[in-house]
Amino acid sequence: MSSDKRLLWVISYHHACNDGALMALVAILPILVQEMDLSYSEIGLLGFGLLITVIIQLVVGKAADRIFSKYLLELGAGLMALSFILIPLASNFLGLFVAVISMRVGASFYHPIGISWITKRYEGSYLDTALGIQSGVGNLGVILAFASSGFLGEIYGWRTPCIIWAVLNIIAIIAGIILMRNEEPLKTKSVSKIETSFKDTFTRIGIMAIPIAAGGALYQVTSYFGPLNLTELHGWSVGDADLVFAIWIGIGTVSSYYFGRLSNRFGRGRLLIYGYAVSSICVLMLPFLSSWITITPVLVLFGAMLFVTYPALFSLISKATRQEERGTAFGLLFGFQLGGGAVVVYLCGIVSDHFNDPSYSFFIVFILGLASIGALSTWMRGVDKS
Repeated sequence: MSSDKRLLWVISYHHACNDGALMALVAILPILVQEMDLSYSEIGLLGFGLLITVIIQLVVGKAADRIFSKYLLELGAGLMALSFILIPLASNFLGLFVAVISMRVGASFYHPIGISWITKRYEGSYLDTALGIQSGVGNLGVILAFASSGFLGEIYGWRTPCIIWAVLNIIAIIAGIILMRNEEPLKTKSVSKIETSFKDTFTRIGIMAIPIAAGGALYQVTSYFGPLNLTELHGWSVGDADLVFAIWIGIGTVSSYYFGRLSNRFGRGRLLIYGYAVSSICVLMLPFLSSWITITPVLVLFGAMLFVTYPALFSLISKATRQEERGTAFGLLFGFQLGGGAVVVYLCGIVSDHFNDPSYSFFIVFILGLASIGALSTWMRGVDKS
């Protein structure tokens, strides 16, 4: 395997371990609701911990633009592994929340480092393909976590999937150290402080804050409250509820692998518009669906359209920014995405507690999804004419 391909797949494996571990915790939340007597507001507060990731990854992204280290991915994976060793030791919400905060710090490293590394290493027509591959492999980790964690938790106890994902992150550390030992740090030309300021980068991508936040909210709210809606209101088992949403992510994984071809055919901007419009309609339908035969086709369409929006955003951001500010740009992008998702998940938890019904969360993200389409249309005219 060539050095370029090996690097891409190692970075992608880190993505799978990072996002898969995060989703493993989400997948066992219906069990933890019973085990620790968690309220919907406490579930929302766990999601609100995403703000820690937002803050840390902005710092990491800015630091990476100045001094890049290939071992930052390993540091993030190490913190993820440590956190998933600590989570099984928790016996109440406070202990769980502390461990989740540690996990969120670890999760702060992959996106500003891994995505910016790929956009700096791969250029031209292969960039969209490389972004699609890393996105798809990351989604594969999420699928495995969602499809297996609920069943494992019901059969062997909720601590079992936590230990498994701790081990997988340890493997990521070993793979990174061994397979990337000959990789040299990326050389970025020296630029002035003004040229790489947060304000300057924000000016380039700030108009995308609403749609980026909406994309994060659509993913986070569906992940946190989708299985809870089925288990709490419709009597589904945790394993079955997790499995049907794993299908949602699975279809998204397949569509993200084809992002390069879809981008060439329809254009990045149009994919974003279509993706957000269809996703908003699908999420509005979720509260009214309670059987496999009705919810599966909606989730298939939802996943196919939502998940191509992520590599489309990455590609558009890389097009709108300079190479030397990519770490900052992707730190901001994922800050908007995770921060927006965190705030909306917390709001949804409060609203769900008020009505004692988790399905109300879907109406909130539906409105946000519609609001994002106007901002997308405006930015698309200025950045992507395809």
